[in-house]
Amino acid sequence: HVGFPSASKAEAAREVYGTNSLQIELPSFAASFQKQVLGPVPVFQFFCASLWLLDEYWNYALFNMFAICMYEASTVFGKLKNLQALRGMKKDSVSCQVYRAGKWAQLTTEDLLPGDVFSIARQNDDVNVACDALILRGSAVVNEASLTGESTPQMKEAAVAEGSEGDATLDIEKAHRVHVLYSGTTLLQHTAPGDGGLQAPDGGCVCYCLRTGFSSSQGKLVRMIEYSQEQVLTDAKEVLALLTLLLVFALCSAGYVLHKGLKEGKRSQYELVLRCVLILTSVVPPELPMQTAVAVNTALFALFKASVFCTEPFRIPFAGKVEFALFDKTGTLTTDQLMA
Repeated sequence: HVGFPSASKAEAAREVYGTNSLQIELPSFAASFQKQVLGPVPVFQFFCASLWLLDEYWNYALFNMFAICMYEASTVFGKLKNLQALRGMKKDSVSCQVYRAGKWAQLTTEDLLPGDVFSIARQNDDVNVACDALILRGSAVVNEASLTGESTPQMKEAAVAEGSEGDATLDIEKAHRVHVLYSGTTLLQHTAPGDGGLQAPDGGCVCYCLRTGFSSSQGKLVRMIEYSQEQVLTDAKEVLALLTLLLVFALCSAGYVLHKGLKEGKRSQYELVLRCVLILTSVVPPELPMQTAVAVNTALFALFKASVFCTEPFRIPFAGKVEFALFDKTGTLTTDQLMA
């Protein structure tokens, strides 16, 4: 592949793919707090507190509203802090040789686009791979521990487009991963291609850019960490069954209170309806989200003290169901360095 034949083609590709960077937008506290308090759970909590206000539970209702606001504010602070830490993980752009318009040009890794032919070479220090790339010429040894946890260096070879392989569909996750350099991995060693064919000025491996930015392997990992606080519908059937059972009891209780109140006639219809709505809303305790968050944060702090980092905190409550944990190999748990 000869890369982009002209600057206009490269510019058109840039309009589609954007720059090769993991720039994370940091929203303001006000915008994040507004989005947080308008979620389904906080709205339900404020609704329950409003019902208590109507029932003249002033102190309890106001304190609960204050606690909800403080909890949501602390959640927003935590998310913004995590986003700030992710922004700090961004690697600086470095210069590289890119083959465009029939000649080599020195650009930055931030300028790489899917379809580019470029060179990657290790000089004095280890080099971070800036994008997912297919090796066309040369070979390399990379450390993929940051993505897979595998501490053993991996050998990467050039793809051979001959015979049946030339007609095969590229499978960078399984069949052809031995020919692919993944974004975020570290280049430990490279071997320059032999004589003949396209040669890079810096003597590096000639590679074809496949995926950049948040579409790359490292970008997907960053996105997973960025949205790690989002909730998922896990075990939705069990939750729905429990809520249905509780709702049946609440309807029976509310029906009994309404029937008894109308029969006695000692209370107004306003008070009866308010009591019935309070009974129905008590199916889901408004304090439950805060109690769950405290339990999860306590578990996260205990794990952090043990140097265990969790990228998806919402899965911690489901870890209580785990009875057995099996590890496939020692390479994902150990390191090739001797540590005291």
